[in-house]
Amino acid sequence: MIDTHIHLSCKYYSQTFPYIDYDGKEFTIAADGRREALIEKMKSRGISCCIEPAIDVDSNELILNLSKENGGFIYPAVGNHPTRCINSKLRDFKRVRKISEVDGIIAIGETGLDYHYERKDQHRLKQKIWFQWQINLADKLGIPLILHIRQADEDAVKILRKNRKKLHGGVCHCFCGGADIARIYTEEFGLCLGIGGTLLMKSEYRKQLEEAVIATPIEHLLLETDGPYVKPKKPDDITGKRWTKARNTSLILPAIAERIAELKGVAVDDVIRITEENTRRVFNLTT
Repeated sequence: MIDTHIHLSCKYYSQTFPYIDYDGKEFTIAADGRREALIEKMKSRGISCCIEPAIDVDSNELILNLSKENGGFIYPAVGNHPTRCINSKLRDFKRVRKISEVDGIIAIGETGLDYHYERKDQHRLKQKIWFQWQINLADKLGIPLILHIRQADEDAVKILRKNRKKLHGGVCHCFCGGADIARIYTEEFGLCLGIGGTLLMKSEYRKQLEEAVIATPIEHLLLETDGPYVKPKKPDDITGKRWTKARNTSLILPAIAERIAELKGVAVDDVIRITEENTRRVFNLTT
C-alpha cells in the first residue's frame, strides 16, 4: 500500500499524540503516538512508502528534512497550497523554485484552487497566479501535479484546458466530486483521483463520491489519507472529544481499500495492488 497524501512533518505529529488505527474490523484510538514509532508501525502494516506534499512555502524544508531521514519511505513534493498562497510574497516564488531543484522531488503540490471559504476577488486571483506558476514549474521539471481543488472545479478545468500540453500526469487529491467531473479529470487530462477518508465519512459528498468511484476505472484511483486530517466517521463507542483529538494516519488505508473494493465488486487485494501500481506509474517511483 502507498499513502499518496499525508503530512507527516505537520506539527500535529510532533511530541506525543493520540491517533486513529484500524484493526481490520473497526477503528480504534491509540494513545502516546510518536512520529518515528508511527512510521515504523506503518511499515509493519504493509505500507511501502508515502508521499508528502507541501502545505505552504515554509513546510517545504521540513518535508525535505523528514524525507532525508526516511529515505525511500517518504517522497517529497514541493509547492504552495492554494489557501496559503494568499499570504505569500514575491520572494516565495524564488524559494519554491530553488527547493524544486533538489534531487528526489517527485511532484509539485499541493497546488490548485480552493473556494470553500468566501474569498475576496484578489485572493482568488492570487490562487490562480500561483496555480499557473506551479503548472509551469511542473512542466519545466517534467513531473506530475498534486492538485487541491475544492469547490472550484469550473475554474480549475478552464486553467487545465489552457495548459493541457504542459501536464505530466498527477492526482486530484481528496477527490469528492461526482462521476461527471471525475470523467473530465481522468479522461480529458489523464489524472488520477485520490480517494481517502471522505469515502468513510458521513458527508454530503459521500453519495456522489461513491458514484464516481464506481464509474471510474480502477487504473485511475489512488489511495490517500490526508493525515492528520479527513478522518472517517466516528465509531459509536468512541466519545466525540477523543475522536476530535485523535490524528488521522495511514493506518486507515486498508479500510479505504475495502470500501473501494465493495463499491467496485473486486477483491481488496486487487485494489491494493492496482492502486500501488498506479502510484508508482504516476510518480515514477522505482523503489
